[in-house]
Amino acid sequence: MGRRGRSMFAKEGHTFFVTTTVVEFAPIFSCGEQYYDILVGALRYVLREHRAPLLAYVLMPNHIHLIPAMPVGESLSDLMRDFKKFTSTKIRIQLQRERQSGFVEILRRNAEQVERKKQQRFKLWMDRFDDIVIHDDAMLVTKVEYIHNNPVKAGLVSAPEEWYYSSAADYLGIRSGPLQVATDWYRL
Repeated sequence: MGRRGRSMFAKEGHTFFVTTTVVEFAPIFSCGEQYYDILVGALRYVLREHRAPLLAYVLMPNHIHLIPAMPVGESLSDLMRDFKKFTSTKIRIQLQRERQSGFVEILRRNAEQVERKKQQRFKLWMDRFDDIVIHDDAMLVTKVEYIHNNPVKAGLVSAPEEWYYSSAADYLGIRSGPLQVATDWYRL
């Protein structure tokens, strides 16, 4: 059902363009679908727990882009903290199980740079995540297009809808991707 000309930005809460990246830009998720499955499962959980509709996403070999619409009373920082904590543990275990020693060493080396009091032994994600508040429909369209074209720019596919771990095919009505997205704001 469409919004009948109402902008989603007239409502309370904020919509964000979010990026978070693996330490050293290591392409850990390219090791296999099981790594993307961990990301998908974690995103489903945190988006549901924080009641945040997802407007667009792409999961790349070494980073992710998301556009969540955070409701009033929910924190983007909390959502990202929960996501990063869960995926760090699960992905480290998967890397160790598959004897991906090169990637495990990258996680270990980056944990050594963390303050000693945290007693962190492995570190998957860079400390920060980048976020930009989306103010209007034009900015949202620009960010969605950027997200969807990311796999093409990286040379992973020739068309955005070919990358399975993206919302591009959802927007084109070709298929539903692994994460549910709210596309009703979009006007063709």
